[in-house]
Amino acid sequence: MTAKKLIPHWLVPKTFVARMSSVLVIGILFAQGLGSWIWLEQSKLSERDEMTRVSKDLGSRIGKTLGFFDKLPNDYSYPVRDQLRDGYLYEWDGARFFISVNTRFVNLSPIAESEFSQLVRKNLESSMFAQVGRIDNLEIKFVDYDNVKILTGTNYQNESSSQIWKKFHLLDPGDESPVAVIQFPLDEDDWVYLAAVVPKGDLLLNTGLLNGERLLNHLAVTLTAIFLTLLIVRRLVSPLKLLSHQADLLGKGRNPRKLEEKGSKEMVTTIRAFNLMAERIQRFVSDREHTFAAISHDLRTPLTRARLRVEEIEDDSLKESLIEDLVYLESMVKGSLQVMKEGVEHENTEIIDLREMLVTILNKEKILGLPIKHNLRRAITMKGRPIAIQRLFSNLINNALSYGKGVEVKEKKHHNGIVIQIIDSGSGLSDAEKENVFQPYYRLEHKLSKNHSGLGMGIARNIANIHGGELELKDRPGGGLIVEIYFPL
Repeated sequence: MTAKKLIPHWLVPKTFVARMSSVLVIGILFAQGLGSWIWLEQSKLSERDEMTRVSKDLGSRIGKTLGFFDKLPNDYSYPVRDQLRDGYLYEWDGARFFISVNTRFVNLSPIAESEFSQLVRKNLESSMFAQVGRIDNLEIKFVDYDNVKILTGTNYQNESSSQIWKKFHLLDPGDESPVAVIQFPLDEDDWVYLAAVVPKGDLLLNTGLLNGERLLNHLAVTLTAIFLTLLIVRRLVSPLKLLSHQADLLGKGRNPRKLEEKGSKEMVTTIRAFNLMAERIQRFVSDREHTFAAISHDLRTPLTRARLRVEEIEDDSLKESLIEDLVYLESMVKGSLQVMKEGVEHENTEIIDLREMLVTILNKEKILGLPIKHNLRRAITMKGRPIAIQRLFSNLINNALSYGKGVEVKEKKHHNGIVIQIIDSGSGLSDAEKENVFQPYYRLEHKLSKNHSGLGMGIARNIANIHGGELELKDRPGGGLIVEIYFPL
């Protein structure tokens, strides 16, 4: 399956600006994402090392604190235990702990587990065990500061959550750092309760690295890069859009203005080449027009002399045959002169009401008494050369009436234009004739005619092409021909 089939067509950018901008924006987003991921991984590695050092140091201090009470003689152990029922604020080597002996286990609501919380718990355990040996039923929980609950000797049956009381015993971290609460049983009646704020503990909440400030910074950088990219791309391709417009005018037979050579080096080279090409084409067309017009005009004089001399021939059959040849040659010359004198490239464009034009042409042809139908009920407007468009449809409708003994005109909607169908019920055309009718001076009846010089179909297709459209011949179901003309709107 190709990439085009995987992506819906309406998601694929249509213009050069949109495509280039999309590629650059996707590249910027990918680079930003990749850079953020690399930075995040490096930061996590650095913070992991720092967190390992801090947690091991904290665990070592907690272990030393517990070891101090563990080394007390038995005569002092119980009095100290009773004293700790009211809680005790203990500081060791700059670290501050709250220690108490409770009659039961205190249930606490821990924060969500994360990579850093598992790392800190592991280091706390290993550092403490290194100081006092392994402790059975040890439980370490990381609790949000506001959710810490402490039992005291005077009201140890109730869990006190007084913020003033906690601030007196525990140092408020001032950020989102949680409190490490360590509990383990001394015997069946007593539990050791130790609480300490985890330094740089905000990392345990996964908020230390990708916080709102950093995300806002990345978003600002990305949007700035996208804006500058779009600005630069539009500036780079603006000469290309002008070049495309002028090339379209040249293709429609109009003389484009000479473009200013500006932009990048490659764009300047392209514009210079286009200007030279346009000059050569205009010069070629002009020379062809003058040459063809001169030849056609000069032919009229010998044709007139030949006609006068033929009139003096006494053999009627020979005279009639020669006159037919001269009439045909004269019609060819007149047709050629008309094409050159009324060429579409010499006519200005304006807004055309196709429906009104077609109805007018059909009404004029009703004088022939042949069947004429149409379904033109809505206004159809386009920008073009009215005389040329009128000649196109006049030729096609006249052909349909001449060869098909009737005509029907239909219009169909197109996703980006309009299609006009000229339909007749004549004998139709073979595949070979569908191509030959566009050749100059080709006639279906293969005999001389002063009404048909064989230039009409070629002129019609040329007019359609100059207006950015196309003319196509199709077979009519049941016999006949459909001439389909498409114009972009």
